[in-house]
Amino acid sequence: MSELQLGLLAIGAGVIASVFLYNKWQEREYRRRAEAGLARSPEDVLLRDHGSDDRDRPGGAERVEPALGTLETLQTEGFAAGAASVDAGLSEHVDFVVPIEATEDVSGADVLRAVAETFAYPSRPVRWEGFDETAQSWETPRADRLYSRMRAGLQLVDRRGAASLEEIAAFGVAVEETAASLGALATVPETGSAAHRAVELDRFCSDVDIRVAVHIVTDKTPFPESQVQGFAESSGFEIDSESGRFYRRGGNGQILCTLGKMETASGRSGGAGGSEFHGVTLELDVPRSANEDFDQFRHLAGQLAGTLGGHVVDENRQPLGPAAFDAIGAQIRNVHRSMEARGITPAGGLALRLFS
Repeated sequence: MSELQLGLLAIGAGVIASVFLYNKWQEREYRRRAEAGLARSPEDVLLRDHGSDDRDRPGGAERVEPALGTLETLQTEGFAAGAASVDAGLSEHVDFVVPIEATEDVSGADVLRAVAETFAYPSRPVRWEGFDETAQSWETPRADRLYSRMRAGLQLVDRRGAASLEEIAAFGVAVEETAASLGALATVPETGSAAHRAVELDRFCSDVDIRVAVHIVTDKTPFPESQVQGFAESSGFEIDSESGRFYRRGGNGQILCTLGKMETASGRSGGAGGSEFHGVTLELDVPRSANEDFDQFRHLAGQLAGTLGGHVVDENRQPLGPAAFDAIGAQIRNVHRSMEARGITPAGGLALRLFS
């Protein structure tokens, strides 16, 4: 073999070695960045500080950031802060459910403590349940019970939108770790299909997330604040001191409708802070209301108009008569039927969780 051939072989071997080393370096860097990202996921997603600014206010559209409280709170109130009086357990319709099994019974107190430590500030509502062998039903874990079967769920959708694949995956990892600390095994379902289901459910919820607003206006003397407040109090409304708006609760304790000062052309609005009202707005949250609640809403609008000496109009200030209210009622019934077809009862526990 000539010196030229030997030289070319040496050069080729050097090039191959350089490419190999470069590829190994890239692989190591990629793995390092990926591991770093995965290590951060549980903290970013599940331990995010919810902050007081994000809390729901009666009559407003702000979100409730559910958070797991102290051990005592968990024992008495369960795992969904701010839950309505009508509770809804975990459901395949709206939750990413992870089954958990233990070879030996686990103390409910240990479950409560472990969950409170891991899920102190979840980014989305999180629920844990234990199976009561005597009653043959799922329940919020109780400190005085023993459980060999449990399950944890992440709510896939709320009014902020759908849970992301990263949130769902991080939740699965956190549940696995929590279960392991209890000597149990969590079997995490496939996360990709759950993320797809979340997007599809969010699309449906967006379609039915409707609020009906009617306005009572006057072309003459403005409504005195005292008169509006008097009607609200006599009709079962409560006032939210922060927003100044009034709200009325439904039979399940959920906020059914709100009453506040009508927005002006500039888009500004107020509550009971001013001394006069040129118009007031009555608003109904459709998915959080039952079928019969619209009749109450309609009656309240007419009663309010009569009390104040005004007339009921839509957002374009066009009068709303009986025919218009009948048409609105028919649309609401259609929305409620579509919810029921998805296993979501209007004003029921699942609806209150999804639309909160």
